[in-house]
Amino acid sequence: MGKILVICNVLAAFYFVGCKNGGFSSSTGTSGDSSTVTVSVKSNQTIGSWPHTIDYYIPSNATTAIVFLHGGGGKKEGFAYNLGIKSDNTTSTYAASSDAQSWLINQKVVAIFPQGQTFAGNNWTWSNYVMTSGENDVSFLQDLVVSIKSDSSLGNITKVYVVGHSNGGMMVNRMWCESPSTFDGYVSFAGPPAPTLSGCAPSSIKPYMIVVGDTDQVLQTSGNMAATQWTIKPILVAAEPTAWVDTVPKVLNEKVYYPTRIATACGETMGSGSTSGQITTWTNCSGTIKLQVIAQTTINGSVSGGDHCLATASYPCNTTLTGTTGLDPKTAAVDFLKSF
Repeated sequence: MGKILVICNVLAAFYFVGCKNGGFSSSTGTSGDSSTVTVSVKSNQTIGSWPHTIDYYIPSNATTAIVFLHGGGGKKEGFAYNLGIKSDNTTSTYAASSDAQSWLINQKVVAIFPQGQTFAGNNWTWSNYVMTSGENDVSFLQDLVVSIKSDSSLGNITKVYVVGHSNGGMMVNRMWCESPSTFDGYVSFAGPPAPTLSGCAPSSIKPYMIVVGDTDQVLQTSGNMAATQWTIKPILVAAEPTAWVDTVPKVLNEKVYYPTRIATACGETMGSGSTSGQITTWTNCSGTIKLQVIAQTTINGSVSGGDHCLATASYPCNTTLTGTTGLDPKTAAVDFLKSF
């Protein structure tokens, strides 16, 4: 056990702002050796002339960085909180939870949360052919990766991955298709590709994993698991229609599209998958392409798993994506990505 000195460096532009808890706290976790390992937090940073603000959760032993893309209408702080990285869901403090400190150090991962932009109202998102942020988010993410690799304060970073939820996952798909060399691996939770990408032919094939639910209230997957496309719940579009690329936004049904994806990646065909509990998994192309479908079940009269939300069930979700399966999204992503 090493002593973890948690240094909360909350930076806004060029100014230092101390944490509300006094700026310093300490905890105990596993560092992988006997030396002291520190976790620092830099919040609301920017790169170049981009308007996106960025939060960094940095263990001093980091060798890998993961960029986490929030969903449509979401905030970076909320995504960090839902993943168990940030200790609260506010936009005023940026302390990592004690469990997150241990996780970051054990995984040797810098967790990076950029803020998507908004073209209309509060629809903070990404330009992924389903929604539009008003920004060239492909170029932004390319520049972000360059800055990560050149920033010595982040540690000895050898690989940079991207993980997204919902519209963030749809952006992950755009990057996998159109700019695959930007990241070393890609993971999407409840964020299939836009129909525009149905003919996707990446210049190189990078590891890709997606997890979807069979009763997703946002993607309306229930009863539609054999459909070619899924339609976004109309009430979510009606709130701010100008934020959406199409009047009736749709995404590809990843389970139906998966045979095309693996045929493009390595020429394989889709088998029957392997089911364990609620989760059915398909793994192809020497393990580099992976699909998981979580089936909703009922436990003691309450539905569990297979929906859209990650951590807590808020409208229109009835439950969460992973439910009581024991699957932790951030750990599942890291376990997959670090295999490559």
